[in-house]
Amino acid sequence: MGKDLTYAFRMLLKSPAFTILAVAALALGIGANTAIFSVVNAVLIQKLPYKDPDRLVMVWEQSPRTGKTNVANPLNFLEWKERNNSFEEISAMSAFPLSLTGDGEPEQVDAMTVTPAFFPILGVQPLRGRWFTTEEGTPGKNNAVIMSEGLWRRRYAANENLVGRNIKVNNQDVTVVGIMPAGFRFPFSKPELWAPMPLDRATANARGRYLITVARLRPGATVASAQADMNVLQPQIIAARPQMNSKWGITVVPLDKQVSGDVKTPLVVLLGAVGLVLLIACANVANLMLMRAANRSHEVAIRTALGASGWRLARQLLVESTLLSVIGGALGLVIGVWVMKLLVAALPSTISNVSMETIRIDTTVFVFAAGISLLTGILFGLAPALKAVGMDVQAGLKSGGRGQAGGRSVTRNVLVVAEVALSMILLVGAGLLIRSFAKLSNVDPGFDAARVLTMQLAIAGRYRDDAAYLNFLNRTLERVRSVPGVEAAGTSHFLPLGRIIPATSFWRNDQPKPSPGSEPTTQVLVVTPGYFAAMKIPLTRGRVFGERDRKDTAPLIVINQTMARQFYANEEPVGKRINVSWGHADVPYEIVGVVGDVRQSGMEKNPSAGVFISNLQEPTGPVNLVLRAQGDPKLLAQTIQREIHAMEPDLPIADVRTMDTFVSASVAAPRFNTILLGGFAALALVLAAVGIFGVISYSVAQRTQELGLRRALGADTWSVMRLVLFQGIGLTVIGLVIGAGGALAVTRLMNALLFDVTATDTLTFVAVSAVLLVVAFAACYLPARRAARVDPMVALRYE
Repeated sequence: MGKDLTYAFRMLLKSPAFTILAVAALALGIGANTAIFSVVNAVLIQKLPYKDPDRLVMVWEQSPRTGKTNVANPLNFLEWKERNNSFEEISAMSAFPLSLTGDGEPEQVDAMTVTPAFFPILGVQPLRGRWFTTEEGTPGKNNAVIMSEGLWRRRYAANENLVGRNIKVNNQDVTVVGIMPAGFRFPFSKPELWAPMPLDRATANARGRYLITVARLRPGATVASAQADMNVLQPQIIAARPQMNSKWGITVVPLDKQVSGDVKTPLVVLLGAVGLVLLIACANVANLMLMRAANRSHEVAIRTALGASGWRLARQLLVESTLLSVIGGALGLVIGVWVMKLLVAALPSTISNVSMETIRIDTTVFVFAAGISLLTGILFGLAPALKAVGMDVQAGLKSGGRGQAGGRSVTRNVLVVAEVALSMILLVGAGLLIRSFAKLSNVDPGFDAARVLTMQLAIAGRYRDDAAYLNFLNRTLERVRSVPGVEAAGTSHFLPLGRIIPATSFWRNDQPKPSPGSEPTTQVLVVTPGYFAAMKIPLTRGRVFGERDRKDTAPLIVINQTMARQFYANEEPVGKRINVSWGHADVPYEIVGVVGDVRQSGMEKNPSAGVFISNLQEPTGPVNLVLRAQGDPKLLAQTIQREIHAMEPDLPIADVRTMDTFVSASVAAPRFNTILLGGFAALALVLAAVGIFGVISYSVAQRTQELGLRRALGADTWSVMRLVLFQGIGLTVIGLVIGAGGALAVTRLMNALLFDVTATDTLTFVAVSAVLLVVAFAACYLPARRAARVDPMVALRYE
């Protein structure tokens, strides 16, 4: 083996062009696979970084009719906690921002309130201090916080004495009792503070749904037994509170499945794509090895004549191919690290459900890279090795070192067909995503995002009553609207495209009240006058809220077109009254206007029925300031913040960005998938073109005598070119047919990633076929021209 390795090194150094081309193809394929696998490993394979993660589950309320899950009602959560038989412990949490003042500039940070069982359930010990005590989860005694390691270092310079010290959160003094280790987080959240949630039957909200729940199964309990346990409990909860629970069930989901749910399909598609790229690279290198083996036929024949066995020859060639793959794998690992860093930086929030620190080249990824390096070495080295074993020794000895005569090779042609077929599958997948993304990008969100600036005002805990809150709101809007360059301004408690939107039940006041649990639902947005003008949401009927619509006037409501179409199809909705289970369910709201549909939940989701309530009538936080500028809105950001801080110096202002960035972020995941798969498809196309070019060029070189004879017998230039072109185009067409069949089977897995495009989209298949034919023609053209210029006299003297 040592001699084989030494000889393999010498042979690779002797053919630098071949070595560089082969190593480059393998390095790109292995590097791309390593980078994607590092993400797949962190998200889908690695166990979650908690104690006994297989026993962790999430519990949701679920609609039996639609299958959609929802967050939990507090009283329902308390029922689950007190009456279940399957959970060792269950905890509730709710995410919302908190404001920090003192110790620096006012700042809003992402935070979660959690019941005290949250940290023991996950089993992650604090870096400093302790978890919350049971007493700190009771009303009036919840003046404690636990801090992330990142916030501790960033804002408090890693002060060793911070634990036990008071800091000001939401204008209240609270004690820091613990600091969590770096990278700790719960999936789908990035909090920097945790506060205890005071929750008991006396204080729990009986009507709202806003709790996320996580539980640890008892030893011996399973997800199935926990689900059965909750199925027994739910009818009792419905009987106790039918108005709230009649149309809801309970579902128990393993935490690891919850984390991988929405991202499993795109990650598997991307991993499959880079796998195809690697196969194409292997086919390319195998073709190069076959051509090289043919040129070494005289050497192999002499070795055989001197007594070398078929296995000995095959081993020598396999050692060479494995050495190539190891060198390519080492370079690929370096490329993989670089690409992985780019991926982590570009990962959209919908994919980064785990801590970024877990995405790295660890032992599992290293073993994967080493494994595919060795596997590819055997894979592309097998064909040349088998060919060497079965070669004709007599023909090889007569070849004189120029390779065996005959330009045809079934193996090489099969490899080219395979490259084209695999490229067809990749290009069709990329084409479908490109078509889908183009359609998604052209969707009308229902508002004009241009020249709109948004920012969050962290008002939580600042105002003790509605009057003080409304006074702040009115003064803020008055100052903002007076800033030169501001065209319109308003507020909303949730912004469009934010994925999260509250909903509630309602019923028409002029119709009988539905039975408990059968009421229709609607999205709810609480806005101030000026919001519709700032967002340029069109008014189609009636009017929108005005400054005179106050808390002491009759409650008014504005509905969107979807609600008007679904519930007032042949009627005029303006002037009608509805009861909404949001503010005062017993007081009907009068519909005063209908506005255009806005895609609140995402660009890819059709608008749902929605209502708008005036913040001046139903004071509600949080507050997102929205303003339309006459010019570039970013130029107004600092001025607006100064105006607000002139009134409230210690008010944190967060998430200052334009509405265009919201629109861009809403399509970040499909854009990421499209760019990545498109890049892999482009790489596959280049490799396929190189493969076709190489095979046709080698074929022309091997057929020099034949082509010279044809020219000598009167064949014109076009006839010779056509002969060569037809060979390459013929192989391409066979590959296209096979690839189209494969694409029809494989792309069906991508349905969940497509928007307004089917996996069998004819235009995409036709366009990809045309692109591959053009590329194949271009790859064949140069060898064909060279063939047409063969000098008959030179060709006749070739042998």
